[in-house]
Amino acid sequence: MTQPPEGAGPPRRLIAFLAAALAISAAILRLQPTDPIPKAEAAMASPGGKQAAVLLYRAALARDNASPYRWADLAEALAATGSAADARRCFDRAIALGSGVPAIWLREANFFFQQNEPKAALRDATRVLQSVPDYDSVLFHYFDELVNDPALVLSYIGGQRRATRSWLAHLIAVNDATGARLAWDRIASAHFADDALAASYLDFLMRGKVWDQATATWTAYLDGRQGDYPQRNLLFNGGFESEPSGSILDWRIVSSNVFETVRDRNIRREGGYSMRIRFFGKENVSYAAMSQTAILPADGDYRVTLWIRTDGITTNEGLRLAVTDVESPARLDLKTNPITGSNDWMPLTLQFTSRKTRAIRVAIVRLQSGKFDNKIQGTVWTDSASLVSVRIDLIGRGRQPGPIRLAR
Repeated sequence: MTQPPEGAGPPRRLIAFLAAALAISAAILRLQPTDPIPKAEAAMASPGGKQAAVLLYRAALARDNASPYRWADLAEALAATGSAADARRCFDRAIALGSGVPAIWLREANFFFQQNEPKAALRDATRVLQSVPDYDSVLFHYFDELVNDPALVLSYIGGQRRATRSWLAHLIAVNDATGARLAWDRIASAHFADDALAASYLDFLMRGKVWDQATATWTAYLDGRQGDYPQRNLLFNGGFESEPSGSILDWRIVSSNVFETVRDRNIRREGGYSMRIRFFGKENVSYAAMSQTAILPADGDYRVTLWIRTDGITTNEGLRLAVTDVESPARLDLKTNPITGSNDWMPLTLQFTSRKTRAIRVAIVRLQSGKFDNKIQGTVWTDSASLVSVRIDLIGRGRQPGPIRLAR
């Protein structure tokens, strides 16, 4: 419908429609001294009550014809009786009176969805999403059920940082892999992403076992921050030079009141930082609070190395390097011997052959002690973590690392 120029009065057709509506409403008001809205809502909800609802909403409009809500009420009642053209005119008036009210835009969007006009509906929905987050869930379910075209949705909302990020979270929640990938690509290209959103999307990809896509997504997101990952080292941030981001493909740290796991710039093997783990001697700790999931590009032989330094680690159970198959621990579950006491920098190494394993969890662990003196105390520093492809000879000694060939 062509909008009149700013400052012009309503079009003649609308004036005639209003006059007829108000005349009918005035007659109803003489018979209906109480608020007609509750009865109109009841009529809308009852079978065969839609025509009665139209009359009641007209009566309500006669009492308050400057209210965008009353115009929207009447528009919805008219639409329910099949009077789409009249409903459009009422919505035009509702929007003119309530152009800054997101709820009115939402109601018109719903009307357009019902009329199978997704582009008009998306136009209104975009204005709602731009204004407030309150209706995200409602609109996103409309998108799923009535648009079902993520590319079309993005053509409307893709320029809005908050809305597009919220929509990606919704697509992840409803397990829409195609839509989520389109949304992520738009978010990444528009620089709307941050570490938390990247971590959420990578978790989604890993649950879907799209390993190569996860690696490619993480590498592209890092955009120059990846260091030697993944070409020379399949562990990201192996030297702990950056604060862990929370991504599953970075170190994930779990906090506790019986130990601490933090970066340390005072004691390190190389670079500017190490990771320090300190036990307070309060409990028989089962520790697995520092881990990273790594994706293997193909079957083959691999070596994991982590350098550690210890100071006064008590009990018979110290720290171990552990490697586990994420999908099936029965397929791969390796641990080094525990390191206790005080030791200068030394490497912990595990070598293995992968046949079906595509994702492994690399972790520093401490098993609970079965001894009486079991409350662990002391400090461990870790640094220079790496996961590389190697060739392993018959007696299991690793030769020089080979090049890592990433799947395309």
